[in-house]
Amino acid sequence: MPPQPESLERETVHSLLADRVREYLLYHLSTVDRTTVPDAAERLAVWSREASEFTARGRDGVALQLVHNHLPRLAEYDVVVYDRSSDVVVTGPNFADLEPYVEPIEPPRV
Repeated sequence: MPPQPESLERETVHSLLADRVREYLLYHLSTVDRTTVPDAAERLAVWSREASEFTARGRDGVALQLVHNHLPRLAEYDVVVYDRSSDVVVTGPNFADLEPYVEPIEPPRV
């Protein structure tokens, strides 16, 4: 993998924010700074039910999406740091590049 730039390009920011699961995950991380895959999946599943999105997926489906799609993609751009062995997710060095766009996102209250 080539070294990552010091900040994310506009197209990368738009691409990373183009999925609702990633938006919700980044919003969640902006409020807690650290989470686990099961905790994040539970929160995102509740938010998605409230928003009538991907309701059939449930918590386990969201967790699978996080582990196999969203977390690796965000980790590739150093937006998050994901430790597979402990399932811990924390904000990465490039999270600040997305944070101004994440703050206005307000998933339904639980």
